[in-house]
Amino acid sequence: MRSKNKIKKSLIITALLLICFVTFFAMISGDKVKYEGSSRNGLWVSTIEKSDKTSIGPNYFLNLYWQGNKKEAKRTIVQKIILYIDGKKYDDREDYDLSEYTGEEMPGGGQMEDHIATFDFMPEDEVIGHDVVVKVEWKTGREKHTDKIRLQEKPWYKR
Repeated sequence: MRSKNKIKKSLIITALLLICFVTFFAMISGDKVKYEGSSRNGLWVSTIEKSDKTSIGPNYFLNLYWQGNKKEAKRTIVQKIILYIDGKKYDDREDYDLSEYTGEEMPGGGQMEDHIATFDFMPEDEVIGHDVVVKVEWKTGREKHTDKIRLQEKPWYKR
């Protein structure tokens, strides 16, 4: 009788440990966002996420989101996005027109994207574990602005 109770207790403990292990692993690997940050004025949020396209190995891309006034978004034009890794410029990109990415309704139906996704296919070893800063040069109307966003690695328990 005692051996059956010991076996039942062992199986229950093993099952609970297995459930905890699977839950912990899912929490660590579940979310693709690895880095995130926002500008001091709160107008911009940026993330670096792991790509689903892994044929060339683990790689990442950058997202930039406008968090400001919706009316201003239609007049706001991103002139340049510069990515710095460990203080060095990563790559130059073309100009972006934010009005193409505001999430507004398109003529004839459909919706536009609510963000800019860029710097596709950044290799994992060039991003993970490094100091990452995004500089956004933009203008609203005739006023020019620059914001820097320091991205912090997102802890596994917040993913």
